[in-house]
Amino acid sequence: MSKGKQARFHIKSRETVLKKGMMDYCITGKYSHFVAGDAVLTDERFFFGAELQTGEYLSFEFPLAQVYAVETVGVPFFTRSMMVTTDEKQYRLNAFFVGRWVRALRRAIEAAKQRESNA
Repeated sequence: MSKGKQARFHIKSRETVLKKGMMDYCITGKYSHFVAGDAVLTDERFFFGAELQTGEYLSFEFPLAQVYAVETVGVPFFTRSMMVTTDEKQYRLNAFFVGRWVRALRRAIEAAKQRESNA
């Protein structure tokens, strides 16, 4: 992650980073139109940030407690995408070894919802 991109994502004092890496966000929800960026999964939220060709910075994040579903979509070994459904929107993200991201995200979501129900 470049220094410019790191400056836009700050880990809170109570958070733990579970996974981070490069990922593509499908802007239109289709596989063919995407922007490459960096993703960070913590024990509380998911963050994605990317610098667009125009020089603008695109980013989004959502709390794990707002996630309803995480699914693998597309043609196996070809499109390697995961669909994340939250209260507000669906996000289609591409990554190499997307199954690892799906498993990590599902475990983190389950743990976050468990913590929320115990509180």
